[in-house]
Amino acid sequence: MINIKKLKNYTLMLSILCLQLLRAQLADGKTTVAILDFEGRGINQMEAATLTDRLMSEMVLTDAVIMVERNQMAEILEEQGLQQSGCTSGECAAEVGALLGVQNMVSGSFGKLGTTYTIDAKMFSVETGATIRTSGKTYKGEVDGLLPIIQIVAWELVGLEPPAELLALAAGGAAGGAAPAAALKEPKKPMSKGMKRFLWATILLGGGGYGAYAAG
Repeated sequence: MINIKKLKNYTLMLSILCLQLLRAQLADGKTTVAILDFEGRGINQMEAATLTDRLMSEMVLTDAVIMVERNQMAEILEEQGLQQSGCTSGECAAEVGALLGVQNMVSGSFGKLGTTYTIDAKMFSVETGATIRTSGKTYKGEVDGLLPIIQIVAWELVGLEPPAELLALAAGGAAGGAAPAAALKEPKKPMSKGMKRFLWATILLGGGGYGAYAAG
């Protein structure tokens, strides 16, 4: 009879090993990053999680970092008896980052007071705890106009200048113009054959227990 507990532990260890191998395969100057669900202040946690997803998606599109999938991260944390919700302190975030084996973590909050929204985000080193970059924004208007602001925060967190089109879109929304709900997206570059073979090997060995978005 299969020991389910031992099988889960084996899958967990293999998943973490695969992440380390992935980092070695992608040693091209990009850092590995995981993002925790942002805290919601004046909005519910479901809305905060949705906005966090948008932030992560844009960080992937910058092609500047390697993002760990948040749903797979949640599975790893659940195996260890940890949860993202309530993990708002720097110590807790660093502990999660160390468990995942990533170099940097992103945490922060989304706030709302009346029709004014705030975004506070920071990226910090898991190893040292030092803050690498921060981004804070205030926006007043409909929630649709908040999306390009979140995208700009993503670019700032990875240390890149946001695209001019995105800045113009955000400026239009802040000025009361019609800001489309769908944010601008750049087409994602196809993954190399070597990376595809490596990821397939990871899936076959680890049963899909862990993954990472390799932007580019």
